[in-house]
Amino acid sequence: MSPAAPKRNFPPPLDNPAGKSLTDEGEVPEIEDSPRLGDTHEEPTDPGLSARPGVKAAPPRVVMPASALPFPGSAPPAPTVSPQQRPPLPQSQILPQAQTLPAHHRMPDFGPLAPLMRDPNITEVMINDVRNVMVEKEGRMSYSGLTLSTIDEVNRIVRNVLDVSGRVLSPESPYVDLALADGSRVNIVGPPITTAGPCVTIRKFPRRHTAEELIARGTLSQRMAYFLNACVVSKANILISGGTGSGKTTLMNAMIGLIPKGERIVSIEDTPELLVSQENSVRMQTRPASATSSAITSTHLVANALRMRPDRILIGECRGAEALDMLQAMNTGHEGSMTTIHANTPRDALMRVETLCMMAGYELPIKAIRQQIVRALDLVIQVQRFRSGHRRVTAISELTGMETEMITMQDIFVFEPDPADPTGAKGRFKTLGLVPRILERIHDHGIDIPNNYFG
Repeated sequence: MSPAAPKRNFPPPLDNPAGKSLTDEGEVPEIEDSPRLGDTHEEPTDPGLSARPGVKAAPPRVVMPASALPFPGSAPPAPTVSPQQRPPLPQSQILPQAQTLPAHHRMPDFGPLAPLMRDPNITEVMINDVRNVMVEKEGRMSYSGLTLSTIDEVNRIVRNVLDVSGRVLSPESPYVDLALADGSRVNIVGPPITTAGPCVTIRKFPRRHTAEELIARGTLSQRMAYFLNACVVSKANILISGGTGSGKTTLMNAMIGLIPKGERIVSIEDTPELLVSQENSVRMQTRPASATSSAITSTHLVANALRMRPDRILIGECRGAEALDMLQAMNTGHEGSMTTIHANTPRDALMRVETLCMMAGYELPIKAIRQQIVRALDLVIQVQRFRSGHRRVTAISELTGMETEMITMQDIFVFEPDPADPTGAKGRFKTLGLVPRILERIHDHGIDIPNNYFG
């Protein structure tokens, strides 16, 4: 005798909407984990379907063997119907055939650069034509010790990268931005805008760094990370500012990992860098103009994203007229959105947003643009890379309103460098004793942060 199979709680069948007992003993019949050949059982369905008019119950599914076998007491098999005798399917039921995966799902052959690409401590690889190959390791730029002796070696690596991406490098289009299957970002420039051959810059994004890892590396303090976690859950609109290579995307990816799983996310990028693991998400990418098609810009994608019922819109980087569309999206109910921008201070970041909004081509007064910024953005996070290679969150600032025509801000957290350290990377994170206005929204979402948290 085999042990009794565990019971499962299935919804009541459609022909028994009241959920009454189906046996004399008053118990729901047991359903085994592995149905025997020829057994029938009800498929799990939505119990609410039984209450809808015109919905018929689904017939019980019969578990059939791989080949036709005679069963005692079973009905004779149905006659075989040839494909020519079957009635045609409605057009809505015809599914497209499965397509093979494109070539960009595999990594290119980097040849002599393969050891550099496998090194987890190297974050950037730069081929300066035939002169040298430089790398960034642990935040510091250094010579890799590798030299490509001939221009043919450089061209071979470039050709392998272009083959898996489907992009074209030509005198008419002498620069290319693309992403590899592992998430690394590649920029290639060639003649005529370079004089000694192609130059390749590869930025590696091997995996997402969690907030705990950023705390361990000294990027931010635990108190700052908990506050940012609360801001993400309470759907604050956040702008991450910093210079090139300061860690803006790394911080944004860590914050994306804090977004609740049930929310719908639409991300927009020029080159895929954001790591969005939520299942209910859509990733869109801009497309440059070609000989046969026009360009698809971030402005087009932001406008289209508003029709996709997003809970949050993520833009990899604001660098053009899409900044105005992003502000309008934040002001029309799409809270919890995030983006990055190149700037040296939080105040400079807002000035750059103003400039990008003016690039949209609308003759808006500067006061109207600043009002849009104040109503849309909640926080500005400033990230900086120091000479030692360390990356720090140097400020978390909150937009508080406007006085006359100027945007007012207050710093909630700052990084205070140690005067004795020549690189400026050593120091401490501290609060300035100011209670942020966003704390009320955090409390509304059920997160308890006391006022003395910022003391």
